[in-house]
This record gives sequence, C-alpha cells and structure tokens, in this order.
Amino acid sequence: MKKTIIIITTLFCCFSMFSQSTDEVAFSHFSTLNWVILIVFLLGTTLIGELVKNKDKGLDAFFKGGNNLPWWAVSLSLIATKTSVATFIAVPAFIFSMQGNLTYLQMTIGFALGNVLFVYVLLKEYYEEGIFSPYDFIQKRLGVKTSQLSRTFFMIGATMSQGVRLLGTALVLSVITGQSTILCIAIIAVFAIVWSYIGGITTVVWTDAIQFVIFIFGACFALFYAIGDIPGGFGEMMAIADDKAKLVLFDLSLDPHKTYTLWVGILGCTFFEFGSNAVDQVVTQRALCCKNLKEARKAVAFSVIGVATTWIMAFVGIGLVAYYDIYPLSDLVDKSMQLEPDRIFPYFVVNELPNGISGLIIAAMFAAGISTLDSALTALSQTSVMGVGPLVYPKLKTMEEDKVVKISKQAIIVWGIILALLAYAFSFFQDGGLLALGFKVPGYAYGTLIGIAFLALMRKGTFTGILIGAILTILIIAWMHYEGISFFWWFPVGAAVVIIIALIHSKLTVKTDQKSTTV
Repeated sequence: MKKTIIIITTLFCCFSMFSQSTDEVAFSHFSTLNWVILIVFLLGTTLIGELVKNKDKGLDAFFKGGNNLPWWAVSLSLIATKTSVATFIAVPAFIFSMQGNLTYLQMTIGFALGNVLFVYVLLKEYYEEGIFSPYDFIQKRLGVKTSQLSRTFFMIGATMSQGVRLLGTALVLSVITGQSTILCIAIIAVFAIVWSYIGGITTVVWTDAIQFVIFIFGACFALFYAIGDIPGGFGEMMAIADDKAKLVLFDLSLDPHKTYTLWVGILGCTFFEFGSNAVDQVVTQRALCCKNLKEARKAVAFSVIGVATTWIMAFVGIGLVAYYDIYPLSDLVDKSMQLEPDRIFPYFVVNELPNGISGLIIAAMFAAGISTLDSALTALSQTSVMGVGPLVYPKLKTMEEDKVVKISKQAIIVWGIILALLAYAFSFFQDGGLLALGFKVPGYAYGTLIGIAFLALMRKGTFTGILIGAILTILIIAWMHYEGISFFWWFPVGAAVVIIIALIHSKLTVKTDQKSTTV
C-alpha cells in the first residue's frame, strides 16, 4: 500500500512539474488547490480500495468478489462503467457542436429496454450455471471452439472500445495540464494498472460507486452554476437553445444513415445495451458478483436509472450553449472547440467553476476513467488467462489458484500497455467525435457475440455454421460502415445474420446426415 501511494504521489509531482501553460486552449486556471484536491482524491480512493478489497486470495474472490457484494453497489458500478468519462464529455460536446441537439436522448429508450431484456433472458441462465463469464456459458452449451471464438471477439471489441474510453480520459487531463495526449494516456494507464492490483473486482466495484456519486454531484453543480450565471436563468437558457435549434428531441426518419432516430433508439440501442450486459465481460462480470439471482436482478434493473445521467449531461450541453452565447469564447478557443468539441465541458469546468469545485469534478472525471479502465483490465485478464490460457498452457488447469491470480495480474500489465497504444492510435481517428467512435469500434464484434449468446440459449448451432455467420457478419457490417449506415444498426443486423446462418447450416447438416444414414 505504501509503495502504491509513493508511486502515485511521485507521478503527480512529476506531472505538475512539467506542466505547460502556454496554450490558452489546453490550460488556464487549474490552481494549486485543485492539484491538491486531485492528488488527495486519488490517494483517498486508492486507500478505500485497499480497505474494502476481498481478503481472500482465490480466483473467485479476485474475479467475482466472492459473490458477496451488495446489489446497490454493483448497480452503481454498472452505471459508472457504462457512462464513464466518454459520456460525461461526449454528450455535452455533441449538444454543443454545430449540428448537435437532443436527439441523442432517444437512445436512452434502448438503454433501458436492453437492461430489461438481459434480466429476463440470460441473467437467470448465468446464475444457474455458476459461471465466471458469458463465454463459459457458451462453452457449456455450444462447445469449446465456439466459446473461444466468442472470447476472441470479446477481446477485440473490448480493447477497441476501452481504448476509446482511455483516450477520452486523456483528453480531459490534457485540457487541464497542457500536456501531450500521449503523456496523458501513459499516466492514466499506469494508474489503472496500479488500481487493478489492489483487490480485483471488489475494489473496482466500490471505487466505481464512490466516483459515480461524485460525478453526479459535479454534473448537477456544473448545470446549476451555468444556469445561475445566465441572466433570466433556466427560461433564458431554453430560449437560447431553442433559437439555435438545440431542443429537437424526436426524429421519426426511416433513413438508416441517420444515427439518432426513434427507431434506432428502440431497436438498435436495445441490442447494443443487451450486448453490453450479456456478452461484454467488462459489464457482465459485475452482474455475476451478487449474492444470488434475486440480488443480481435488482442490481441490473436499478441500473436503468443510469439513463438519468445522460439526460443531465445533455442539459449540461444546453447550458454550455447558452452560457457561451452570452459570454463568447475567444476566437482561438472557439476555433479549437469547433475542431475538438469533446474538450468543451472540461474547459468549462476548469475555467468557469469555482476554485476547488473544479478540482473535485476533474478528479472524479479521470478517476472514473481510470476505474472503467481497470475494470476492463480485470475482465480482459480473466478472459485471457482463465479462458484462453489453458489451451495455450494446459498446466493452468491444475495450477494453484494463488499462482493463477499472480499470472492474471501480469496479464493486467500486458493489457494495460495494449490499451494505451490503441488509445494513442485512436487520437488520430476521431471520426465524428468520441461519442460516435465509442460505439463504432466494438460494432464489428458485438453483433456476432449477441447472436452467439442467443444460439447458446437455444442450444442450437455448430462451430462451422457460427464461424461462417461471423465472417459474413463482418463483411456485411464493413459494407454498412462504408455506406454510412448508422452504427447502432450493426448490432441487431450482426446478431440476426449469425443466428440465421447458424440455424440454416444446422438444418442442412442434419438433412445431409439423414441422407447418408438412409443410404
């Protein structure tokens, strides 16, 4: 514990020593008090993580919290994981951008429905099987080859999506320090790796819960502060937003190229959210940490209130539109925000909010980003070591659990480096901003995973049929991407293709076998 605190303190001291304040856009008024709050916040969170960690040293304790975590803490952790920094900076950025409005809120319909679907379709099956991951469930139903295929798709999709989230947190840190994006990515990755070592999923869940509460407080404070500084208050804010066409909420267009429509929210987002809960180990791992199925259902169902976070951040975006309409940005800053709108909310927090409060909000921002990343590291470690590992190194099956945990921690370091490199690569390809990028990058993998999960539920499909369906799905999604079809449609289409091809292949195989037997 002492070593951890020394490392973190040293990193922050070095970071602040090399801070540059020459760029008006990147750095302004992050005071000494804010730096102190930032350091104390992370050290305090680290201490709490150490105090609440599961004292057992086995795999069940490290990856499932010994199935002894309270449902409400798991629920808050679920919300924090799904929203993270990407939502907190990207949603206001989307509203603030030139073409932005409230149509993104239509997606919250699917976010809610996806949770309900998971509760009543797969969660019971997972608990009855007593599994560590959805890929164990797939293995029991469809065999080792199909489970390894699903693990491969998860690791690809997770590394891509978590790379985006790491980049989002790095952008926040870049705004307040003026440091390069690559240095910010490196610092965050180091913190995430250190946190992951403390206590596995138990530490992750509790630190997530704490940071989510602070995040909500910070978002509400920022909104009310912006409203308070606008002459005329809330009414004037809404009037300015209406004048700029920011209050458009529903879009009934049937054009598949449009990203945020009501139909995308009802169908596309439902499958996306269901996939996040059911086949993304980063999220599913939490749902499997509760004491029993009843507790897990409460945790997942209650996490639906997470959509309120998106609404709050959308109105923060409205507040920023009105605030900077009355108090315009300088030409330099305005030009920068047009190029990188994802920087607008952290810029507002640092430059407009009271000293001290801004430090707490920024601290919560990138602490939550680190927490999301360390949960991903835990999930990727579990999947690669316990799922893929025994095939590569068979001795893992008979190795003592404490040794497997040590290997899992080594895997955390490797995955941390991989995610850091991906985040840096994504910094050159922010196609449509972080919000769109965060949904696009896992789109190629998660549609296939959802399809495999449904096939496992039905106990239908062979590896060959599923593999053919997966390859065809990738080709179809690549075509949809090229044609500019909304990425939310990739998920239901991908799932449908895998299911249909696998079922057709199974029927053809049965008919062929029957003919051979008859002859």
